Amino acid sequence: MDITAILIASLVCFIVSTVCVSTGGASLIVVPVLIWLGMVSKEAVATNMFALIFLSASGAFGFRKQVKLNHYKMIAIFSILTVCASLIGANLVLFIDAEILKKVIAVMIFLIAGSFLLKKDLGIHENNDKISKMRFFIGALLIFILGIYGGFFSGGYVTLLSYVLIATFGLNFLQTAFITKVFNIFSSLAACVIFYHHGLIDFSVGLPLAFSSVLGAFMGTKLAITKGNVWVRNLFIIFVIALGIKLIAF
Repeated sequence: MDITAILIASLVCFIVSTVCVSTGGASLIVVPVLIWLGMVSKEAVATNMFALIFLSASGAFGFRKQVKLNHYKMIAIFSILTVCASLIGANLVLFIDAEILKKVIAVMIFLIAGSFLLKKDLGIHENNDKISKMRFFIGALLIFILGIYGGFFSGGYVTLLSYVLIATFGLNFLQTAFITKVFNIFSSLAACVIFYHHGLIDFSVGLPLAFSSVLGAFMGTKLAITKGNVWVRNLFIIFVIALGIKLIAF
């Protein structure tokens, strides 16, 4: 990829990171752009995954004050679960065509958008009710399944994960933004170990994308915290619908 293409990809990555640091879905835009600019699809997925480490780390730093101390036990447990699942998913990318899976994810995303439109307060305030063992088990299972998908492609992973954390564990959007970034750090790192082993990461593109991701993430977190949960919720719904349309149509 020449310098012009890298600059275009970096600019796209900066803009996308500013929005997607609080909503998820960056890979669904960045990966097709990288392929359009000349990268092989598997290298585009792997190189984008490398940049996601930096987007997630910057986002986690920006949203770190939104969570409470009692959330960290859950974060630690589910981060381990996510790493295991992501290693499975990263190996699948070498063998599976993502097109059918993308259509399934699109349907799920539209269902998520519908649930937010029907339930106006979902994700606005934290639900402090005690979580039952069954809800915890269901949430853990969904996080594991999504972790496999996150290691496989990552497009829409954070969006779906956000919904699980809000619907199952009663978190608000800003809390979810922090936790999903932590999970995505581990998921992306685990996947990149596999991708690096197979020589799929193009660091000449990945490093500029990583730098752009950091800048965009810092700007996006400041905007989200300033605007609050209602603004992030509205942005999330708009972005979720757009992602669903993209997955089905393109």
